[in-house]
Amino acid sequence: MITAEQIKQLSTAEKLQVMETLWQELTAEGANQLASPAWHQQALQHTGHAVREGDEVTHDWELAKNSLRNKFR
Repeated sequence: MITAEQIKQLSTAEKLQVMETLWQELTAEGANQLASPAWHQQALQHTGHAVREGDEVTHDWELAKNSLRNKFR
């Protein structure tokens, strides 16, 4: 297992890659295995309302990921 100290030694780009790999593994196991916290539904509703009202700007996820990757290379 990787330790917190080993993670601290990684570059930002490496940390982002680890995060992406972890997320892929967690979602591959099935989202139903993880329970969302109680506040999550309210946060989603609040954000959805803000987007519909034009108070929140959205970005394409693939473009955002590529932008972050390029920024931290």
